[in-house]
Amino acid sequence: MLKQIILTIVFLIAVRAQAEDATAVLARADQYRAPLPSFAIDVELTSTTRDGKSESSKFRVYGRGSDRSIVEFTAPQSEKGKYLLMLRDAMWIYMPSASRPIRISPLQRLMGQASNGDVARTSFTVDYDAAGIAEDGRSWVLDLAAKDPSVAYNRVRLWVDRTTYEPQRADFYVVSGKLIKRAVYKEYGSMNGRRAVTVVEIDDLLRPGNRTVMRYANLAARENPERMFTKDALGRF
Repeated sequence: MLKQIILTIVFLIAVRAQAEDATAVLARADQYRAPLPSFAIDVELTSTTRDGKSESSKFRVYGRGSDRSIVEFTAPQSEKGKYLLMLRDAMWIYMPSASRPIRISPLQRLMGQASNGDVARTSFTVDYDAAGIAEDGRSWVLDLAAKDPSVAYNRVRLWVDRTTYEPQRADFYVVSGKLIKRAVYKEYGSMNGRRAVTVVEIDDLLRPGNRTVMRYANLAARENPERMFTKDALGRF
């Protein structure tokens, strides 16, 4: 009996240590996606379909902390004047033609395979708990579980380099357990004196051959005041 109790305690300690390790790895990996506490960064999306058709859009993202962001549509000209506001897992869009911001889903497609949340969110830690960790060659594989059922993807499997802690790949699953999208963190570079992700490729696994490339540039420290991140301020800063 005593032996069983001791083994149980050892097992629980090991599970807790593993969870803490997974959380620490996730925190280090997120630093490559949101390297500054308050910032602005340019994002360009280029979407290509399996038949070769292509389109591009440009955005300016303003972030504060890991759970507040505003996405300004900067190109094409027809999209200028639109803004997205994301507060944790809630999102609104402002359009000049509307009288007030409209509540939308972060899962809603922005362009190609990129959702609203893909552009607005720069951290996994806000929405997910690191539920488990395993080794896969030179990578850690984190099993991320959504903290809230309203989060766009119920589960994410994240591959992280075991030496540098750079994110390598993320697989996104919906509530049914179906794998619908894969992101590959293709390129890294120096922005504002920090190493950060500069190119991400997103593949639609439900429609093979459809791909969206996200390119990041011009990361800058910017003091974004709290008052920016309200529905009333959209389109006015």
